[in-house]
Amino acid sequence: MRWSAENSRGEVDFVVQDEGHIYPVEVKAEENLRSKCLRAFNEKYAGMRSRRFSLSGYRDESWMRNVPLFAIGNTKCWR
Repeated sequence: MRWSAENSRGEVDFVVQDEGHIYPVEVKAEENLRSKCLRAFNEKYAGMRSRRFSLSGYRDESWMRNVPLFAIGNTKCWR
């Protein structure tokens, strides 16, 4: 599923459900880690566990977790 805000060109790449949790997901094939749309989605639908997959290393922020692209298939790494 792909989500985009009204009157916006931005979007969240995926919304995944796993073990009762919903994860809005953004995938970046680079190290530019600006996630405006993911943040907007997170603010509109509070309580979800936002995830971003990128070339950057693992990083846990207050509203989102960044997971390296190589770990995208291992859901235990990003729960």
